[in-house]
Order: sequence, then structure tokens, then C-alpha cells
Amino acid sequence: MKAVILAAGQGRRLAPMGWDKPKCLLPCGTVSPNALERWGELGGPTLLDNTLLSILEHGIRDVAIVVGYQRELVEEAAVSGIARERCRERGMRTAPINCEFIVNENYATTNTIHSLWLAREYLSEGILYFNGDVWFEPPVLSLLLQQSGSALAVEVKRCGAEEVKVMADPSGRITEIGKNLPPVEAFGEFIGVAKFERPACGLLVESLQRYNEELDQRGLFFEAALGDILDRHAFMATPLGDLKAVEIDTPEDYAKAKTIWTS
Repeated sequence: MKAVILAAGQGRRLAPMGWDKPKCLLPCGTVSPNALERWGELGGPTLLDNTLLSILEHGIRDVAIVVGYQRELVEEAAVSGIARERCRERGMRTAPINCEFIVNENYATTNTIHSLWLAREYLSEGILYFNGDVWFEPPVLSLLLQQSGSALAVEVKRCGAEEVKVMADPSGRITEIGKNLPPVEAFGEFIGVAKFERPACGLLVESLQRYNEELDQRGLFFEAALGDILDRHAFMATPLGDLKAVEIDTPEDYAKAKTIWTS
């Protein structure tokens, strides 16, 4: 199984806190229960470090990262970050992660529905999907990999208006997904980490193609394409339980994340 990380966006809503770099390079409080004690010397850890280390610790080696805004910074961080330092400490002589970079030249005017379309060749097999602006505890990935079939990591809670919400039937199968769902009726928030099995990937590519070649996809996120295939393939909600995850879009989100890291 391969992994796809979407990290092309600019993150304009973080400007009030003075952040002008890619969101995936935001420093985060920890990368795993066995995190490097001297991470400060390495310039991390970052959200990207957290994702790459989680991928590495679950035996995934092939990663496609969709880049755009300040792409050189993301590419450099991916090839010289903590995940590779961890492997050097373990005496691994081969490259721990095979990173391929896919460039979204139109990152300023498109969203994840276009970035994932650019990575469509990776969807020929099953993939692990990650939004680049998400921090999550590594066991979240274990939960997804233990789930049979395609699954989305979901924080079960009362959602806000801006969060990507999911509706689910009593069995946990997701029936709807999107920001515009009624918060009081939602099962929870999709945190931006998912597992798509091979049959789901084929359907998703068809849906992404429709949006990118036939429909107006401006302002849309990949969840729109996913929503169109929910009746043809079962996507199960995987509740986080006591595990923590935060998608960071605003300074308030970052402040919330820091309270988790320091608690």
C-alpha cells in the first residue's frame, strides 16, 4: 500500500499568527511515543514529520506528496527530516521512504479535489490518504489499517460549521460527507486521514475526473468526489476513541493543538 499526502495549499488563514510557510511545516509537540529527544537540533518535529514517521512505523515506504506553495521547502523537509534521521539512528543504510513529488501549479486557485486528481496514478492500488495540515497520534493509523475495507478516521463529537462532517448508518457505513451537513445530525468530523482500498480508488478516480474535466470544481474539496461514490462502495467510519487529532486551518486550531501537545 502507498501513501498520498496533500500539501500544496498556502494556508492564508494562519497569517494572523505570522506563519507564511506551508502548513505541513508547522512545528508540533510530538511525533510518536518514541520521538527523538533531540528533535530541536533537527528543526522539527513538524506536521509533515509526524505523518512521515507514522507512515514509516507502519511499514509504508512509497509516498507521493502533492506540493505547490513554497514547494522547495516541503521537498527539502521530506528528504532531510526526522523520519530519515530516525532510520540513520537505527543503522538503516537504504532510504527509509521513497518520496515522489507531484506539483500542483494551480495551488492558489484549486483545492484538494484537484491535488488528488494530479496524484491519480497512485490510486491504481489501495492508498493511505493524508491531508498535510493534520496532526494525529500514530495509533490512529493503526486503527485504520486494522479496519477491513475502506475507512475514514472520524472524531465522534458535536461538529462546528467549518468542519468536514460525516453521516453514518447504524453499522458505521458513511452515507454523506461534507462541510454543509447539519452539525447536530453529524456522526462526527473526518480528520483528513483515510484508507482507500483498490475498488474505491477506481471509483474515486472516475469521480475526480468528472469534476476536473467536466464540472466546475472551483472551491470544492476532494470530499465532493468522495460523496458521489458512497452509494457504490462502502466507506466505514473509524472512531478515534480516546486518540487525538487536529486539522489546523486557523490560529485557533493551532492553539487547540498546542494544548494537547503540552498536556
